Amino acid sequence: MNQSANASVRCSAVVFRGQEVLLVCRDREGGHDWVLPGGTPRPGESMAACARRETLEETGLAIESSKIAFVLETKGPWPAPHTVDLVFLAILSSASQEPRPSEAGLKACFVPLSLLDQLDLRPPIGGYLRGLHPHRQTRTAAYLGNLWRPYRRPCVQPVLLEFADEPAERETS
Repeated sequence: MNQSANASVRCSAVVFRGQEVLLVCRDREGGHDWVLPGGTPRPGESMAACARRETLEETGLAIESSKIAFVLETKGPWPAPHTVDLVFLAILSSASQEPRPSEAGLKACFVPLSLLDQLDLRPPIGGYLRGLHPHRQTRTAAYLGNLWRPYRRPCVQPVLLEFADEPAERETS
């Protein structure tokens, strides 16, 4: 087995509207499956920006995201890809927005949480989405974004001080 040690990064968004969640239906080899809107970051793009861009591209909806709802990992038997998905909790930028077709083979819509068990949801996170819904303000993690900063000054080595048990005698001249 020659498995790659690399994992692909995906950035997705969970958008609730009342008792519904935004999903994308993908046409796949004669069938279809359902996913959260999302995709792969472009070079230099932050994870949150990727989730916003992909959601806009796939659903036509502008969102705001600031917290991580959860992180998931999928890794099937070789040669299936190994993917880590940062899933952002997001809100619609405008409450009056409706999903609209934007990419061939994709259809976006708000799906009632009660119907998630009836869908081929990839990965199978329907139960988690239903559990997250009532607690979405408290069960999240902050997204700190890019924390890289250039050094502002040379690296300073700490000075270690030694203390004697008794004060040193003063030299007198």
